[in-house]
Amino acid sequence: MIITTPRFTIIEDGAINKLKDVLKKLNLKNPLVITGKHTKKYCKFPYDIEYYDKILSQTIKKQDYIQYDCIVGVGGGRAIDTGKYLAYKLGVPFISVPTTASNDGIASPIVSIKKPSFMVEAPIAIIADTEIIKKSPKRLLSAGMGDIVSNITAVLDWKLAYKEKGERYSESSAIFSKTIAKELINYVLNSDLSEYTNKLVKALVGSGIAIAIANSSRPASGSEHLFSHALDMLKEKYNLNVNSLHGEQCGVGTIMMSYLHEKENKKLSGLSTKIKESLKKVNAPTTSKELGFDEDIIIEALTIAHKIRNRWTILRDGLNREEAKKLAEETGVI
Repeated sequence: MIITTPRFTIIEDGAINKLKDVLKKLNLKNPLVITGKHTKKYCKFPYDIEYYDKILSQTIKKQDYIQYDCIVGVGGGRAIDTGKYLAYKLGVPFISVPTTASNDGIASPIVSIKKPSFMVEAPIAIIADTEIIKKSPKRLLSAGMGDIVSNITAVLDWKLAYKEKGERYSESSAIFSKTIAKELINYVLNSDLSEYTNKLVKALVGSGIAIAIANSSRPASGSEHLFSHALDMLKEKYNLNVNSLHGEQCGVGTIMMSYLHEKENKKLSGLSTKIKESLKKVNAPTTSKELGFDEDIIIEALTIAHKIRNRWTILRDGLNREEAKKLAEETGVI
């Protein structure tokens, strides 16, 4: 298996202006830019542009895109994911140009526009303009923290699956992913956050690369992601008018799942509190109320999370309602 990791990663103010140079270095001459209506203003390039919603509403026919030798995604999660998906369908390289930093999809080989998520090729280049990203809604940048702290429980879950189920495990990917999260948590807790955007983007890019190296979402997705997916299912099931973000849900999930790990490993004592404080510092939600869910929904999500996918985690065969309620109460989520 050939692992694709970015050949170019540029994270700086004004980075978007270097797209032309990156294309030249990669010997790519005719890109198609995929973006959204709100992010088209950043696409001041002499290249063809299409909106991601148009791509998603049609059947992709390779012959319609034969003239393009790469896809460039400019925007948030939907634009980046759609660009990745189109590049995968066409068999051409993808270049990621995020305009916000709410999750590690900006660098990972995972596409989440369809359920379940699936693996494609990782971006060949990432051009993250921190000048643009700093101007994105603060809530999105807070959600990015939630996606990064989840690496902590994801790696703990992965190691648990290795010990209890003999699952394939990569120590190097695990250490890389865990270190990225720990460094960002320590930075957030011990600084004035003046460099937060830059540090967050670097962490999200690193997290995406860890997934590409492992060829699995395991380094960055565990029980906390199962909890988030369970919340999404319940939103649909009960037609809930809740606009919580993926990273926000993962952050709250990480508080609870790290607490479960703490109860089994004394060396982890205080981990959930540290994670909770780091989320609070960047104004990310840490309670059901802040997420916008009734307490009963949080409890139900905890009881069904283990069924979301065939992935062994600290949830093992699941929590009953009483155990779920106790967990949410003891961590202050409800």
